Amino acid sequence: MPLIRGGGTCSWFRRATAVLAVVLQSPPLAGVEPGDAVLGSPSQAAVDAAIAAPLIDYDRDYSGGAHTWGAFHGGASIALAVASHAGNTSADARLLEQIRHILTPGREPTANGGYPAQHERHVTGMFVIGKNTPRIWDQLSGAEKARIDLIMKATLVASAFTTSDNNPLISSGSQQRALDGDGNLNRGWNPNYREGMVGGVLAGMAYFGGPAATATLLGGYDHAAFVAELDAANLPNLHETFNWKADHPASDAPTAAMIETGVRTYRHHGLALADYMGIYDRLVNDTYGREVNAGLNGGAGINGAGRIVSGSANLPNPGMPGMLKEFNSVDAGGARSSLHYAYDGYRPHTTNQICLIVSGHWPKGTASANAAVALQNIGNTDMWYKAEMGYIGYAKGKSQGEMSAANSGGTYGFVYNRSLWDDVLKPYHGLGGGDPAAEFPAGARVITTAATVLHAEATATSASEATLATSTPGTVLSGPVEVGGDEWWQVQFDTGLTGWVVRGSFEPAPASESLVATAGGPWQNRPLEESTGVFTLSFNVRPTSAPIDSVVGLSAGPASGYGELAAIVRLAPDGRFDARNGGSYEATNILNYLAGVTYRVTLEVDVGNRRYRATVTPPDSTPVVIADDFAFRSEQSAVTSLANLAVVAESGSQTVSGVVLGDGGAGASLAPTLDRVTGGMRITYQTAPGRIYQLQASEALADWDDLGDPLSTVGDPGPGLFDFTDPTIESSRYYRIEISEP
Repeated sequence: MPLIRGGGTCSWFRRATAVLAVVLQSPPLAGVEPGDAVLGSPSQAAVDAAIAAPLIDYDRDYSGGAHTWGAFHGGASIALAVASHAGNTSADARLLEQIRHILTPGREPTANGGYPAQHERHVTGMFVIGKNTPRIWDQLSGAEKARIDLIMKATLVASAFTTSDNNPLISSGSQQRALDGDGNLNRGWNPNYREGMVGGVLAGMAYFGGPAATATLLGGYDHAAFVAELDAANLPNLHETFNWKADHPASDAPTAAMIETGVRTYRHHGLALADYMGIYDRLVNDTYGREVNAGLNGGAGINGAGRIVSGSANLPNPGMPGMLKEFNSVDAGGARSSLHYAYDGYRPHTTNQICLIVSGHWPKGTASANAAVALQNIGNTDMWYKAEMGYIGYAKGKSQGEMSAANSGGTYGFVYNRSLWDDVLKPYHGLGGGDPAAEFPAGARVITTAATVLHAEATATSASEATLATSTPGTVLSGPVEVGGDEWWQVQFDTGLTGWVVRGSFEPAPASESLVATAGGPWQNRPLEESTGVFTLSFNVRPTSAPIDSVVGLSAGPASGYGELAAIVRLAPDGRFDARNGGSYEATNILNYLAGVTYRVTLEVDVGNRRYRATVTPPDSTPVVIADDFAFRSEQSAVTSLANLAVVAESGSQTVSGVVLGDGGAGASLAPTLDRVTGGMRITYQTAPGRIYQLQASEALADWDDLGDPLSTVGDPGPGLFDFTDPTIESSRYYRIEISEP
């Protein structure tokens, strides 16, 4: 299972003792176990296209240097593997056919560790995903699995050698070489090299069980013994590569001793395998390391090449970091700007990340992971927009001609390779996704029509995360996915839980439930119960693009100007959240926002003192304090009551929904969060001054046991965050918080 966070909007109580209304259910397992489906399926159209695509295989005699004839349409095998992993059995037969096709002698990768590595990811990634899909893996014989082990070890060793600090060719500053002596490589070259070569180490690590096991495998590498294994297994492509120096002693290929030295204590720019996310960070920051633009020379290109064909005025996210490097790079011919090469970085990077996810090595929700996803979201949105509009590439000193979804999409497998982002990774990362023409497009607001079971995956047999009450509101992230005759939708509910629900258990939320602000449009206002003291207000914000310039604020009555707002949270033009503090906008902590993502904002307001606190909670994450004890806007320094929520946009648009007002009494607390950590289950919740908090647990929602001692906030100057780690690991365990006043 992936890390699952539970949380919710509290029901605010006026009595002296309250129990937090949301009950959190723990996930059944700590971390991700092999075989747990953590990703959704590509769209059925994408799966069907992948089934129809030719099978891929390898041979060094194929022209072009890729050692495969499937360089253009590659990626179908990954789409099939992800679909099967997600439970889409329509992909199983073709996936098994592709696996066995590659295991046929003479069709396996050549594994020289250089340029062809990017295209080998189409099968090495398939093997990682397949190994983590028991329904597929259990259909393979022991002999077949042994051949896969050898292929994966060969590609790992080759990539480890060509990217290792201890490679004698690298440490001496000599011409870098692949295992077969090929000099057309460098571990620092453009992403089509780096993602294949360095990513080969990450994929190998994911396959062999993690950094420690992989370091042990590399540490004991014996070249002569491995060459003998490849010969005995009748893997001729691999045997030819690894025996190259012996067969061609006058070649520039590395010796056995050089290869062993290079891999046995692997380091990549000083980073050991234990810091594999540091290695991944280097990849993502290079591959997605440019700022979005329409092409070379301000979009004019060079002699009309190296630019978008049309739509430059509506280019999403201009100037934002995250554009794929190959849209603004260099090669031997000078400047380079190419959709073709950008796509060659996108494909292996996407697979590298999927390998980390399905093997349980992706640290979802961490700063490193979130930063990577933010870059991908900008870069992939940009690349697919350019594919739709058409892009005239410029590389090696000349025009590449136009490449677009219309004229190249079929040849290059755009349907299934795009779906891996739109329908698989975007929903996993909480970025929305799915078909915009669907009944409920990403961002649609819905409410449950009855008590509804929320599932971890799009199937009734998957783990239950919670049972939602009738009329629980939420935001659609993706769907539909058809499994077993049922139509499933991924929904992020305002309770803080995200999962899959079956069609028929929800309906569209009333239009009046949301406030939608558009650029240059009128002010949108929502009346609230008048508040004159301390109270809380929580609501969702969802920007439809990024960056935008839009504010949400509280006022005494319907607002038509900024000066009428007291407490204000802004989605600022720099792509970050900030808030009004007297006469200016500031932010206590930095939090970037992404297009199509729903964030939960909580305001804690003290009208009498004209102060407030604002937190923003990203999906599957913990609250980030944006405003800590900020002053009302200067024009509202004498306001005595607040009774309205207002939203307006200068540029872009956003939707505000799920508004919940509380009185700040015994029960006022931010929605708690729940996640697995080393040593147990961590529950995090916010406290208010002058309260007593008692965390409780139950195995069956009947008898509740206290966890730890009560937490008293009597005498605390302001709100705080508290977390408690429960060391008990149960298959299902429920938590609640009892809150009282002394």
